[in-house]
This record gives sequence, structure tokens and C-alpha cells, in this order.
Amino acid sequence: MSVILLQEHGQLPVSKKEDKYDRLELVEWCKRTDNLPEAYYASYKIGAEWIDEQESLIVTTKHKMEQIDFVRMFMTCFTSDLSLASFSTIYEIYIDKPSIKAPALQSVVSPLLVLHFLGVVSRIRELKKGYVSRSENLKKVRGRISILKNERQNIAIRRYDRVFCEYDEYSADIPENRLIKKALLFSQRLLQGLNERSAAVAKLRLNKSLALFSEVSDKVEIKQVKRLRAHKLFTNYNEAIRLAKLILRLFDYNISKVGNDEGKVVPFWLDMSLLYEHYVYGLLHEAYREKITYQFKGKTGFPDFLYKSKEYKAILDTKYIPKYENKPLDKDVIWQLSGYSRDLYILKHFGYKNITKETTLSPVPCIIIYPKEGALDKLACNPFLDKSLGTLCGKAIDGLLLFYKICVPLPVLSDNL
Repeated sequence: MSVILLQEHGQLPVSKKEDKYDRLELVEWCKRTDNLPEAYYASYKIGAEWIDEQESLIVTTKHKMEQIDFVRMFMTCFTSDLSLASFSTIYEIYIDKPSIKAPALQSVVSPLLVLHFLGVVSRIRELKKGYVSRSENLKKVRGRISILKNERQNIAIRRYDRVFCEYDEYSADIPENRLIKKALLFSQRLLQGLNERSAAVAKLRLNKSLALFSEVSDKVEIKQVKRLRAHKLFTNYNEAIRLAKLILRLFDYNISKVGNDEGKVVPFWLDMSLLYEHYVYGLLHEAYREKITYQFKGKTGFPDFLYKSKEYKAILDTKYIPKYENKPLDKDVIWQLSGYSRDLYILKHFGYKNITKETTLSPVPCIIIYPKEGALDKLACNPFLDKSLGTLCGKAIDGLLLFYKICVPLPVLSDNL
């Protein structure tokens, strides 16, 4: 078997379009530009997938960005009030396909799935209950007497002080909770192998969830797992059950296989641009809370974030484009944010009243948030915390009115930990 290894935006070494490459998630065919020839290029997605039965493709992060601390990024994403269901759209795991040897991606896929699961379970405040069938040898009749079993276990040996009964009990020890409890124990095993500092918050969240499920058994059969279905009234449960199934299947229902994959990963892709967007939202939410609105629906589109306070209003957009540190903004980015700043729906959200097409308003500040290649954040501190957004903007971009850039580095694994 052969493997093609690329970094983000790298060129696939093939000379023409072919169906087997068109079906891939990690690369796309791009037309010729001034600097690049017409070819397949890796996009903003990293991951591993099969090209065919004999060949696989692995895409990793860009050079100088290999030490990204994905665990801290994921945990930051899950600290916000953003719907966890939306996080499931930024990655895909192909659990039914054979694993691919990709040591560079080992620190991504399993923590991604487990931390997403823990984030969902942490939002369950009260356990769902239901009727569970029980069978016990009791001193008093409860429910109905099981004639055959009572004959064998009691009457036949003249144990007349006991009655074998079958009854239904209203309890939290239902199959759905057992499945989640089982997946929590798998998650606990995985977290033991992660960096202590990066996984500290995750372990705290796990312990709280285990305490909530303390009265629930972890005994669940594979057949039961496959039969469990979603319920319209329990949104968090539905997502938790879906992710719990994936976790058990990822490790083949065997807890001893957790962390013992020998450099192999299940085929998957992760959209780095969307991950960065969610990561930045986690930081913004921690710093500004209700002042931040995510993906507000405007007439001209969906800006990533709107910031609204009495003193300051701004439109913010994340761009997973490290080149913005030393190069000017692309024209389409300027046009995109300029359109948002003139969108009547967005302006009304900011509190402007009685505005029409003829109303004259002061321009709304537009802020681009980007990472910096080769300059990752070892401390992983929140640059927005205890600082006003207007102060962070600093000097406007030359030649543009009220356009600003803010660099938010990616967290990196520390050599000292």
C-alpha cells in the first residue's frame, strides 16, 4: 500500500483530473492562478482518507504549525454557549473504513471525538428515566411471579420464604444512560494519556459527569447499542448517544484498545478554518459574553461575530490565513466585511433605529482575526480577557477606514510539559 503525504495547501502530485481524486474531501481541483498551476491542492482540511483500496492520502498542518495543541483548542471551543451540534459539522469520522497509519494525526481524532462527547454530556443536567425490567428473588411479591423460575429456584428446594418476581422499575439505569456511562469510562482511559495541563479541564468535566451517572451501570450489550434511537425531546441526549456509539466503535468496544493504536487513525477530516472560528468564539465568549453574537443572519450573509456594547460596535471575521501578518487583505475580504457594515439587518441589530437606504451613518469598524504562522501561543492565554475590543484594534490598516487586524495565535504544546 502507498501513502501520499501533504501539508495544508500542498499540491497533489498528479497531472490530470481523475474521478478517484474528485471524490476526496481533503483536496480539490483548482484552476491556474498567477502563482500556481492548475492542479489538486489540499484545502484548509487536515486528516486521512483512502483514495482507493491500495492508496491513502494524509494531510497535516502547515510547516511550523505541527505542534498545535488540539486538546486546548477543542476545550476552548466547548467553553462557549455555542450549540455543540454545530461543532459536529466541522469534522467527519469514517468509522466503518480501515485505519490508516498516520502518527502525525494521532493527537487529533480520538481527543476530538472524546472532548466533543464530554462537552455534550456536561450539558445534561438531569438524567433521563424510564421503566427497566427487573428479575429478582424477593421476600415479598413485587410485580408478577415468574412461575417457572420460582418452581426451579424456590419450590424445588423448599425455599418457601422467597418468591421469584419480575417487575418494572422507574429508574435512571436505562440503556441510554448505560451507553453514555460506558463511553465516559472509555473517555477516562483516553484522558489518562493526554498532557496533564491540556486535559485538566476535560478531566474535571469528566469527573462531574461520572458523578451524575454514579447510580447507572456500565453494562450494555452491543445489540442494545445498535438498537438505541434518538428522541425529539432530548436534544443533548441524542447527540451524546450518537457520539457514545462512535467512541465505542472507534475502540472496537474494547477499553484495552484505548490509546493502543500503533500510530494508526480512523479515516477522518477536520476543517481547520472552522475549528479556528470556533476556537476564537470560545475566547470571545469568555471575555465578552452576551456582547458577542455568532453567525447573525444578515441580508448580505452571516458575519462570524458581531460585537455590541454601549461604547463600541464592530463586525469581526476569522480568517485562517497566516499571511495577513505581513501582507494586505485580499480584496474579496474587504468587500465581504464592507457589505456587512452596510447591511440594514445588522445595523438594526446594533441598535440603529429608523434607518433607511438614505440614512447617513458613521462606518462600523471591521476586524479581521487571523493566526500567525510559526508564532504559536505556548501560554494559550486569552488575548481578549480583561481588555476592551477597541483598545486591541490599535492602528487602522493603511488605506482603509476603520479596518483592523488582530492576531490570535494557535495554542501549542509546550516543550516543558
